[in-house]
Amino acid sequence: MPLAGFVPWDEESAKKYVVKGYWTGKALGETIEPAATATPDKVAIFAEDGRTVTYAELKQKADRVALKLREMGLKQDDAVLIQLPNWPEFVIAYFGILRAGLIVTLTVPQFRAIEVRHLARLTDAVAVIVPREFGKFNYPQMVNSIMPDLPKLRHMLVVGDPAPDGTVSFNQTIQTPLEDKYPPDHLSQFRPEGTDVAQILHTGGTTGLPKGVPRTHNDYVLVSRTQAKQWGYTRDSVGLISLPVALNASLGRVVGILGVGGAILLNTNTSAEATAKAVQKHRVTHILVAPTNIVDILNYPDWDKYDLSSLRHITCGVGYVAPDLLKAFRTKIPATCKITRGYGMAEGPSIRTSLDEPFEKIFSTVGRPCCPDDEFKIIDSDGKEAPQGQEGELVTRGPHVFRGYYRNPQENAVSFTKEGFFRTGDMAAQDKEGGYMITGRIKEWIRRGGMTIVPVELEEPLLKHPKVQNVAVVGMPDPRLGERTCAYIKPKAGQTITLEDVTSFLAAQGLATYKLPERLELVDVMPVTVHDKVDKKLLRQDIADKLKKEGKI
Repeated sequence: MPLAGFVPWDEESAKKYVVKGYWTGKALGETIEPAATATPDKVAIFAEDGRTVTYAELKQKADRVALKLREMGLKQDDAVLIQLPNWPEFVIAYFGILRAGLIVTLTVPQFRAIEVRHLARLTDAVAVIVPREFGKFNYPQMVNSIMPDLPKLRHMLVVGDPAPDGTVSFNQTIQTPLEDKYPPDHLSQFRPEGTDVAQILHTGGTTGLPKGVPRTHNDYVLVSRTQAKQWGYTRDSVGLISLPVALNASLGRVVGILGVGGAILLNTNTSAEATAKAVQKHRVTHILVAPTNIVDILNYPDWDKYDLSSLRHITCGVGYVAPDLLKAFRTKIPATCKITRGYGMAEGPSIRTSLDEPFEKIFSTVGRPCCPDDEFKIIDSDGKEAPQGQEGELVTRGPHVFRGYYRNPQENAVSFTKEGFFRTGDMAAQDKEGGYMITGRIKEWIRRGGMTIVPVELEEPLLKHPKVQNVAVVGMPDPRLGERTCAYIKPKAGQTITLEDVTSFLAAQGLATYKLPERLELVDVMPVTVHDKVDKKLLRQDIADKLKKEGKI
């Protein structure tokens, strides 16, 4: 029986995907087994602090996590929330949860009480895995503060010693030979079906809180296979993972590279210097860079002093990259290194340029569908397919495009067409060769350095501030991060408010630091449209004009 709140594929499509070999029935947690058997002593994970984890160790420690979770009483369809940085423990925990036949709920380290509480409640998380401390933040303390609101959240596993009282030590768990208590095939009884939900990713939402994106074993194993094939992952590959592993852009690469027996290098430092050092030391072959990373590299004076000859492939994604920026970046990497672009979402849509794409081609296109049975269309405001070359909304369906947000029928009602195509919310056009060009977005989400900020997340709490009469949050252009957050506020009569007032107020609500406004504009009148809604288009233009006048863009 499908997980309650999960929207499965229709029977006809599901059967087609099986017949065509897209869906193999393989469990996501099994993808590390071939390398663990064939090359047990090969390094699977390089850590930023110098630690390494071999494939044999990865499987052994993941199995110990799986056994511990089952010993704690977790059962099929129970969810375990992971909130860990780019540490080996993240990957061990991830595969451990999967190998226990449980569901992974993924969240980034930057999230705080509001977002974590919401995701734990949405997925009925029974356990959570957090660091003892990261970035000077006490995660167990945060979890303890929200547990009274979450009666189903009974267990906390903590990475780092000593583990606080009342929690389970993750470090001790992976060091304890729990496998000695059970027959070798003990975990096989918990093996999930390919159509079962493997994980729930997160994304932005119109309500301001993250939406849950359920992904099955079938569709995410397909993601790893297509990515490995299209981008040339092999046993010799070393992929640098700097963006949070919990993000789909990073997670797909981790699963894809480990699935072919390659190695991943986990970094929490995304600076140009850290990237250059990592490439040189570990002979990195594959990198994903966001526009922010490209700007940093171009402005790092010592970049050319490092040996970058191992680089074979760099993907430019997680936002729009201007052609001039790409041209300059091309001169900073080895001539033998391929550059590709891609477009993807946690919901599953995936478009990529190929490794043999002419460099000039990637200026205008993000590529073509990564799977022959991925259907993409561009539709006009009436829902009709737009003529080739004409701009419209990009919609899609296919073997790894999800069919509905988790436990969110209201959002699903507006996020899909009558034919079952997912509305991406992005505007696009198609060139004569079939390449897709992303031309803008319908939604008002702010993309700051690859992270998504939904304006209503800030607007709703700010409207409760005693000095605020009205507020509108918009993205303002930034040459490095792509966008930063600007808050337009109309104060109440006789009141004044500062940016520090705004940020401290939001931080006190438990909002993630990266979401806080970085500029405040006070207005006497909030502009509105003919529909009596705040005219955010006008505000975005206003702040862009001011930044240009100030010489900041």
